[in-house]
Amino acid sequence: MTDIFKDLSDIWERLFSHRPFLQGEIKYFLSEFDKKAYKVDEENLKKISELIVDLKENKIESFLQSSGENLTSLNSAINKALDLSQSILDQENNIISDEELKIKEELHEKRQRELETFKSDLKIRYESIDKDIKDKVETIKINYEEDINKLIADNQ
Repeated sequence: MTDIFKDLSDIWERLFSHRPFLQGEIKYFLSEFDKKAYKVDEENLKKISELIVDLKENKIESFLQSSGENLTSLNSAINKALDLSQSILDQENNIISDEELKIKEELHEKRQRELETFKSDLKIRYESIDKDIKDKVETIKINYEEDINKLIADNQ
């Protein structure tokens, strides 16, 4: 009887336990992945190494030579740009004189005073409107209470 149970458990283990199969598949996947990853990494390192050697041997020397030749032209172009910007600034300063600036400042101050006056007037008007609304609400309450009292008196 115990042999039958043992055989049944072995059969059940073979049919429904996928652990050995999965472990084998995982090991196979990892070994394939490692092989491919190493190959890709090795190829990338070779490419990078070749690029560095090419830069070191060819590009750096040509860059140094061309930069030495181009620095003088770059410096002259920068100086021209600075002169042009300075002339534009001078022209702008000539356009806006000190008198015009004073007039603009006075107009700005005048507008600021007008704005402050307008704000204060507006605040006073809002307060007046709020007071009128409160008064109206009070009169309506009083009228409502009087009407209710009349209705109560008429019903008795």
